[in-house]
Amino acid sequence: MLLITCPVTRTDELVADRRIRSVVNHPTHIALHVECPCGGVHVYRTGRRWEDRRRAAAQAPPAHPARDLVDA
Repeated sequence: MLLITCPVTRTDELVADRRIRSVVNHPTHIALHVECPCGGVHVYRTGRRWEDRRRAAAQAPPAHPARDLVDA
């Protein structure tokens, strides 16, 4: 059994292992394609390197604001 959060309904759902449609092993994470009770198939990613990248992106400084064109 897996406890997932449905991105459509924003609710926690308990789904059986047989609802896993595919598992893909990437260099930075593992992607699980899970059939959700809402009727959709959602991708859930897990892995230390995936979390490290997400954390680094969240801590990155914000981009510089666009400058207005003057006398264009």
